[in-house]
Amino acid sequence: MAMRRATAFIGCVFGLLSPLFGQQAPSGPKKVTPEQQNYQDPVKQFWAERERLQVTAKQAFDAEMAQEKAGDCTDAGTGYDLNVCANKALAATNQNLKAYAGAIREILGLKMPDAGFPAHAGPDGMPTTPEQDVAEFDRIEQARRLYIDAVCTAAHHQYGGGTGGPSAELVCRVRLTRGHMKELDGIYKICCTSKPVHEMR
Repeated sequence: MAMRRATAFIGCVFGLLSPLFGQQAPSGPKKVTPEQQNYQDPVKQFWAERERLQVTAKQAFDAEMAQEKAGDCTDAGTGYDLNVCANKALAATNQNLKAYAGAIREILGLKMPDAGFPAHAGPDGMPTTPEQDVAEFDRIEQARRLYIDAVCTAAHHQYGGGTGGPSAELVCRVRLTRGHMKELDGIYKICCTSKPVHEMR
């Protein structure tokens, strides 16, 4: 008797569910509402602009790393030759930093389109805004310029007024500026190959 009741119950369940299993999922692409489209288009533009800036940053970074690999003024035979070469190297390095740092700054300033959800605090507090990120980056760059000026002036002074002072300062500026690009790569992870700061050993 119990077996017959169980069988009858299962039969009823299948009878009720069979119309549902017989229905097919709607075919064709899901229709996007105007509201969704108004959000999706700016999001696509956001990522396209970010990608364009990443390409610019990578080109500048790779150019500087290629300059480093080639060596800084290894063929300079005299002090004069070294000064001329170091001046050219510094101009190229500064140009690469300008393009690289400029791209990072623009990326930091990009605003993700508002999806209508308020920002939420994480374990370490509220996320920074693009405006705050740009202001922070500007402070870093200001501190970098002051640091390089101080250190490379000291490098110049180590030659006691001799002819080696100017070239020592120029080479110092090239190497510290290049090192700064690597530091930015580790901090912001925009494009290139360096490890994030917290992974450096």
